[in-house]
Amino acid sequence: MFPFVTLLPLLHTGGPQPTGPLYTHWVLDPMIAAYVFGITALYLAWVGPLNRRRPGSESRPVEAREIRWFLLGSLAALVALGPPIDDWSDWFFVSVHMFQHLLLIFAVVPCWLAGIPAWVYRPLFRDRWTSLAFRGLTKPVTAYLISSVIVIGWHIPVLYNWALTNNMVHAFEHQFFILAGFLIWWPLMSKVPEAPRLSTPVNCLYIFLLTLPSGIVGAFITYAGPGLYSAYDKATVRPFGLGIKTDQEIAGLMMWVGMNAILLILLSIIFLRWGSQKEAEDRADLQARARTLHGRGVLPKPAPHIADRST
Repeated sequence: MFPFVTLLPLLHTGGPQPTGPLYTHWVLDPMIAAYVFGITALYLAWVGPLNRRRPGSESRPVEAREIRWFLLGSLAALVALGPPIDDWSDWFFVSVHMFQHLLLIFAVVPCWLAGIPAWVYRPLFRDRWTSLAFRGLTKPVTAYLISSVIVIGWHIPVLYNWALTNNMVHAFEHQFFILAGFLIWWPLMSKVPEAPRLSTPVNCLYIFLLTLPSGIVGAFITYAGPGLYSAYDKATVRPFGLGIKTDQEIAGLMMWVGMNAILLILLSIIFLRWGSQKEAEDRADLQARARTLHGRGVLPKPAPHIADRST
């Protein structure tokens, strides 16, 4: 189920170049507000009163922390798509536009996924065709390839500039980044056995491979000549004295170093937790075997102080 994809053409609207001390309108676009608050209200109704009114609601629990995660994702969406970020990314700064996309992928989507209970996806697997489509789309290889194409493709200058000069295209650009975020995070966060998450070792490999497309795009933007994205030439000022060359380099490094740093930190945390868990399991297994051998008289019973240390 893609509850946050249906209204995504509302994710961007145009407007005149902002002016003032901070170069922003400080107004949340009504269509953005309608999207975020609408999808949040739909979620709360679906897991709340609409869920309780249907038979068997006791088999469809909703945890308080899931609701908190979804609300946090909605808040992140308001931050990413509201002022001043949306004004700055639309008119002045490729670096802020990059930050906006990273917020959608690394904040909005994982929070929304964490907030959606597993039973919400169950109807998808009751129909043969939707089940095949969902399973196929969320398979790690497919998810990786599609998300990589999205990330790389939308940073090609002709497409990037097209999005900045056409509101509908810009809306679909954001839609694709939300989809890319879903595909990136599903193999890591799945709650349903029909389309399960990866095992920890494969999980680490998958995260490492995710650094490749972002590294390629980031390096390309960093080392490209100034003015790679010519749509920003429409701005009549350069706010805060940030030049086009510096802005572009910040954007490239944000994706090349920043995004990959997030992924590698996540990889390290998962790997260390897995290693600690395996070590604890091995220690428990050795202690269980030792107790079995002691009980059979195969091994002498350890001294009390040794036994205490082992526990």
